[in-house]
Parts: sequence; structure tokens; C-alpha cells
Amino acid sequence: MKYMLTIACSALSFVALASSGTISEPITGLIFSYNEQEASQVHYDLSQCQAAAQSSQQQTTDKRGSGARGAAKGALAGAAVGAISGGSGSDGAKVGAAAGVVGGRLSARKQSKDIEEKNAQNLQTVMRNCMQNQGYTALN
Repeated sequence: MKYMLTIACSALSFVALASSGTISEPITGLIFSYNEQEASQVHYDLSQCQAAAQSSQQQTTDKRGSGARGAAKGALAGAAVGAISGGSGSDGAKVGAAAGVVGGRLSARKQSKDIEEKNAQNLQTVMRNCMQNQGYTALN
């Protein structure tokens, strides 16, 4: 009987220890503290907030073809400038196309990088707000 009472007390103390603590969200690195929560509920809440945060993400643009689109725009502009200046429109188109390839690729990269940075900020904001709405405290 004394042995069973010891086991029961040990089990109760484990449950009490499991009802408060911290949990870390691996993608954002956010850490949340909680009180009076079962571990299964904490993990459930975290997964629900992760799903909500993932749904806030904007798709990055497809960079394929950005150089070709830039080349076409550059060729048109180069031909127009070449024709207006009295030179050969085809020479201007070649120069414009080359500049357009570079410009198109750089523009697509910048746009993609901007979206990725915004997504990272949104992910962190949505994750923090969701967990706080569930009663957790953000520690960072």
C-alpha cells in the first residue's frame, strides 16, 4: 500500500511539472511560456498556430523568363532610342536587349527577396499573435 501511494504521488508530481514550461517554435525561433496546460494541448495549439502562420505566406514569383521579358522590353526601348537618334535600330535593340536581360533578372531577384523578407516577418507576427490569443506568453 505504501509503495502504491508513492507511485501515485510521483505520477501526480509529473503531471504538475508537465503543466507549465516553455515551448519553442522551430521556424521562427519564438519561445512561449505556458501555465496550467497539458503537453498535448500545447503541441496542438502550436500546430494550429503554425498552420495559420503558413497560410499567411505570399507565393514568391517564378524567376524563369524574367531575363527574356527584360530582353524584349530592352530591345524595344533600344530600337526606339536607336531609331530616334538616327542610328541603326538593330544596334540599339541589341544593346537594349542585353541590358534588359540583366535588368529583368535583377528585378525578379529583388522582388523575390522582398517577398521572402515580408513572409518571414508575417510568419513571426501571426505565430506570436496566435499563441498569445491562446493564452501563451511570448518570451522573445
